[in-house]
Amino acid sequence: MKRIFKCGVTGRFPALVLILAAAFFFALGMTPAGAWTYEELVELYGKKERSMPEAGELKEALLSEAGDLDGLGLWRSIVGSSTPHRQRAADSLKLIEILFPRGDTSRWEDVSGFWYPALIPKPLAAFDAVYYAVMGLLELDEEGAPWLARELMAGLRRSSRAAHIAMREAPVEYASIVARLDELTGLSPMGGWPAGELVGNLPFARPVRFSVSADWALAMGMTFLDNSGVPASGMGPYAWDRKKGAIYRVTDGLDDDVWWWR
Repeated sequence: MKRIFKCGVTGRFPALVLILAAAFFFALGMTPAGAWTYEELVELYGKKERSMPEAGELKEALLSEAGDLDGLGLWRSIVGSSTPHRQRAADSLKLIEILFPRGDTSRWEDVSGFWYPALIPKPLAAFDAVYYAVMGLLELDEEGAPWLARELMAGLRRSSRAAHIAMREAPVEYASIVARLDELTGLSPMGGWPAGELVGNLPFARPVRFSVSADWALAMGMTFLDNSGVPASGMGPYAWDRKKGAIYRVTDGLDDDVWWWR
């Protein structure tokens, strides 16, 4: 099933593949965005097929416009409130190419490490790259923009861990993003976008500042990060407070720089 959708993204297969996919899903009673008729499904998938070449051209154009910055510089650009929408989309796409292997947003689990000396976790910055790319693209008045945005978000959804961390426990901006994607494309992914608790605001990544004890991090429901900056299932050397948008070092006891109230 995944291969069928990947074909539509690359544009290497004819529209017949998408029409057959629409017929298959319709026969199973699986509709992407509501109770569509078979004819409407064919039109939607045909629209996607026609739009993907334009999305690819737009991506290449934006990558050529991205700032001549390293990964950290690009991250700082996209989270900056004064960055214009088109520049944010361009810099985000370049950051995706840097962080994700082959620029494939489904490969979030291959992203690891920190940017030094700021100690900004790259796995969380990778989420920012996708979110800010999508938000920037949705502000562009170009036909391929919403489809490119949809494919970036759908790729992230294909990683089960990424979907859990960045969508089932998403920042508050998530709800309006996926609603806008569905509005502009008319094509929700099969099963819909993941739904869950909205916690905190963008950006995901922050510099590591100050310290908290492990007990305090547990008591406050923080998410631990491992030595690679990846959210851990158990304890870790860093604690991520999603509600307040802060990341701390985890200590075993009281130090002079432990900020209990943060």
